[in-house]
Amino acid sequence: MRLVRFPLSDYQRYIFSWGVPTNIAAGEDVRVLDITDESFGLPDQDFWIFDDSIVVHLNFNPDGTVINAELIDEPDMDKYHGWQAIALKNSVPFGEWDARP
Repeated sequence: MRLVRFPLSDYQRYIFSWGVPTNIAAGEDVRVLDITDESFGLPDQDFWIFDDSIVVHLNFNPDGTVINAELIDEPDMDKYHGWQAIALKNSVPFGEWDARP
């Protein structure tokens, strides 16, 4: 799942042109949710969920490059799963996403 705001950073455009197609070719279901005009109640913090019980926050520089990944101790899984459900419900497959300039 990729949440985006326009304008995209150079790093995001790079990832979308090179990394995402490679991941899709390897079998990953990549979806995109444009939060430019509506946040859908989602947090600003990017995160990954592993094994439905482990949460890692991703921290970024202003240009979109990754600073680090931070393991969250005792995450509120109901909250994270709720955000995940909202994002999935409102996203589109990468191939259907309009990557406007």
